[in-house]
Amino acid sequence: MLLKEALEIHKKSKWKIDILETLWIEIKNTYCEEEFYKKIVDKLPNWEYFISDLDWTFFRWTLIKEAFSLFAKFLREQDLTSINLEKYKQFLDDFVLFKKLEKEAYNKKIAYNDYLTAWLFLINKYNDLWDWKKFLTYLKDYFYRKEKVNPFRFSMKKLKEVIQNWQYFLFVSWASSFVFTIYLELLKDYIKKELWEKYVKNIYGFCSYADPKAKIVYNLWNMQWKTEFIEELKNKNIFTKLIGWMWDTNADYWIANHLDKDADFYFINASYWAIKDYEKLANKDIKFHFISERKDVIFEYDIEKIKILN
Repeated sequence: MLLKEALEIHKKSKWKIDILETLWIEIKNTYCEEEFYKKIVDKLPNWEYFISDLDWTFFRWTLIKEAFSLFAKFLREQDLTSINLEKYKQFLDDFVLFKKLEKEAYNKKIAYNDYLTAWLFLINKYNDLWDWKKFLTYLKDYFYRKEKVNPFRFSMKKLKEVIQNWQYFLFVSWASSFVFTIYLELLKDYIKKELWEKYVKNIYGFCSYADPKAKIVYNLWNMQWKTEFIEELKNKNIFTKLIGWMWDTNADYWIANHLDKDADFYFINASYWAIKDYEKLANKDIKFHFISERKDVIFEYDIEKIKILN
């Protein structure tokens, strides 16, 4: 199935059919029964935690987009005589549509989420087009050569503040495990070099996970399931206290509305709809902080006085 057909099915279902289900991939949310999650959950100390998203909140870009751009570059560098040319032709057709969606998303002609959905479809459909392990080595080498930590300064400052107080910083990201794991390793290496090796033990992370052979995906890009996953951790009494949260989109109000009264919730470079939907979606018992970072200035603004110009 081509990307165009998958998107049509996804939209006609009013988003009730996940786009990956058009590839006959099963979407699961029994996280703590899956070894990938269980082995991390079992290591989590009972203590105070700060929870953060990764893409656009900590990291300045979207990891899956970075990974997909490199996947396209990687394929162009391979010997085409050794791959399935029919599937490669499908990839090129899908890639043309993908670039069109990219332009429309940045010009606000389509919802940005439609663009994200296209990435997920393509990276899962074509991960067997070439040797996947070879691509992961290529991806890891690229990230390490470029030292792509590149966080927002406020977000990095918050992470340092948390771990230097011997509290725990927990990422819960929609990014796929193959790229999230590489970035988390890179971040921990940075902390080792810039701060202290022992602080690395205070950083944990969860992400979406796929088992390509079994055609199963554990989805954390769905905000409801991300919230349910965090609730599952709360029910295990891992958190003695949740000291703060960092996210960036209007969908994240879903998480905020499940927090304790007076919790600190930071929107980092909030999306258009996160600002627009504040009055409609925000739980006023939560302390929302809207942080923006531009060039050499970081500032917090009053959400009730801001004027949107676009």
